[in-house]
Amino acid sequence: MLKKDQIAQELISIITEDSTIEEIKETLKLCMDSLKSTTLHNLLSEDREYQLCQLNYLQAYRRYQKTDFTESQRDLVDTVLARKDERDLEHTTLAYMAGLLDSYRILKNFGLTAE
Repeated sequence: MLKKDQIAQELISIITEDSTIEEIKETLKLCMDSLKSTTLHNLLSEDREYQLCQLNYLQAYRRYQKTDFTESQRDLVDTVLARKDERDLEHTTLAYMAGLLDSYRILKNFGLTAE
């Protein structure tokens, strides 16, 4: 996880350079993903519903590993699962960003920001 000073320096350097909005967005996503990891891990490790979903997933994955697929079938399933994982990672990062933005908006609407 990046330290606060490292994150601040990276953001300042990105903002002061000739960066595109997309580059700034990607840097913010990386920083938020780093921050999210610790918080999310703690929440997931304590959430019973998530733990049950994880157990069900592991059981299904073990069955998948034991199933006699052709190489072509296994490649197809592995590709689908990899693409789903990539999409889910992006979704989680953007959902985290949306939560932060919404939290800020709520605080701002109640006059609880320093603005």
